[in-house]
Amino acid sequence: MTKAQRKHYEKLAGLGCSLCRHLEYGETPAHIHHIRRLGMKRENSPVIPLCPTHHVGNDGVHGLGKKAFAQKYGVTEEDLLAQTEVLI
Repeated sequence: MTKAQRKHYEKLAGLGCSLCRHLEYGETPAHIHHIRRLGMKRENSPVIPLCPTHHVGNDGVHGLGKKAFAQKYGVTEEDLLAQTEVLI
């Protein structure tokens, strides 16, 4: 990871969970989640901040999978990315 990436990730994590913000839960501490795109290496993929529950928990993107996550919350990872990019 480059110094610029680390700084970017820290800035994103400082915004709090993008799903909690979308659901109007307020700011919550966040991990960085890499959005996987076909043919793209993980280190080059776009990222969004997600709290531990929405990232790796049973109700998170890794626990539910992309499709079930989008169905449960009515928003996709790409939607959350677009919302996060507006804040930066």
